[in-house]
Amino acid sequence: MTDASNGRVVGETLRAWIRGRTGISITEQNQAPVELAVRLEAERHGLDPVIYLDRLQGGVLPPQAFIDAITTNESYFFRAQDQMRVTITRLIPELMRCRPGQPARILSLPCARGEEPYSLAILCEEHRIPPRAVELVAGDISATCLADARRGDYGPLALRRTDPTTAQRWFTPWGPRTYRLEPALLGRVSFHQVNLLEDAATVLARRFDVIFCENLLIYFDPETTSRALAVLGRLLEPDGWLFVDHAEWNIPREQFRMQELDGCVGFRPLGPAHPAPAGHSRRDPAPGAAVPLPGPRWTADGDRPPPPVTPTPTAPARAAQRPAAPAAARPAPPSPPPAGQPRLAHAQAHYQAKRFAEALLAFNAILAGHPADARARLGKALVLADCGEDFEALEVTETLLHAVDEGELDLSPPDYVEALALIALLLHKKGLKDLAQGYLREIARRAPGHPSLGLLRPGSDHA
Repeated sequence: MTDASNGRVVGETLRAWIRGRTGISITEQNQAPVELAVRLEAERHGLDPVIYLDRLQGGVLPPQAFIDAITTNESYFFRAQDQMRVTITRLIPELMRCRPGQPARILSLPCARGEEPYSLAILCEEHRIPPRAVELVAGDISATCLADARRGDYGPLALRRTDPTTAQRWFTPWGPRTYRLEPALLGRVSFHQVNLLEDAATVLARRFDVIFCENLLIYFDPETTSRALAVLGRLLEPDGWLFVDHAEWNIPREQFRMQELDGCVGFRPLGPAHPAPAGHSRRDPAPGAAVPLPGPRWTADGDRPPPPVTPTPTAPARAAQRPAAPAAARPAPPSPPPAGQPRLAHAQAHYQAKRFAEALLAFNAILAGHPADARARLGKALVLADCGEDFEALEVTETLLHAVDEGELDLSPPDYVEALALIALLLHKKGLKDLAQGYLREIARRAPGHPSLGLLRPGSDHA
């Protein structure tokens, strides 16, 4: 289960175990977050990572915490805007017309922390669709995510594409960087812990008219994707709609056909051609034909939606987001970009001005076009850390350092040290001080005067 040749703990045995439990395909390219999760969970149990894995895979330790740690849970409100628009303005009204008295059933799977189903609940309220007309169901494999969803508390990054009017109407500031969803909306969504590949058909039971399954299939290998689509097909009404992310449009077509409705692409179960809602256009792309990707909702410079109404973080609030170390001990943003990289400078300027939502959008825009931009990855990790998304920041940074170590990305020595310092500080903040020491010792070797090394002092209580 370990790879002794490189000192890493993720081997083929663990990859197969993860694939069997979750369907997620772990490769050399995406295993860094799993390495981190193993070490974090081993530290939490006070075990050597190899012993921890033996007990995990042997059934001695419950697997849920580890599964929660390796599954992606970062999302935001109104992410699938085009699909939501068509669902709210076309599909639900048509179902209400054709099936009076019978609610439209909509499934969000995986639902992360509830951002997607609650977005649909907000849109239902704003379009005056009564609760009796729509049944919103959400599922996820992560128990942690579901607990967060039921609370309805979100950080500013979850609202990064929510306009201020909507944010003010449906969210209440709840502390320096927390926003609480309107309690009345919590009851509009029914949450369930679901493993799509194992128990979805049993847990969810009845069929759905619309299924949102965004950013899940990209983590599966082809065989697992086919299995997942077979389950989704059994969960979907014969005339229903499946929506996936545009990066997943190349799904196998044994069971689904691509169909476009009012500029939005979805998938329908195979069978007789499905009629479009009355008064609306339907276009089926020819097999193999290129379908234009949906354009971005905002452009590179004019793209920034107004951030949610949020107080500018004060110094104490920022101190709570990172280990309470001296200001100089916090990793600085990456050094200024060379001439010819104005977009990176633009993103860094947002970060330095504490405009975190805009900074994250800017860094993500860079990475969408240039995924090998290591400094943009580091910048994204810093934004996530400052917004309290600690584990996501750790994942991004650990993946970055793994890619640099493998020679896949290039990062300057000072920025490499800053990435090490970010990991060390976040681990120290979480109370995993022994694990942080390894990163701090590497910093001491590379940059003996780095301010984060104050955490090495006996009795340090900066976390």
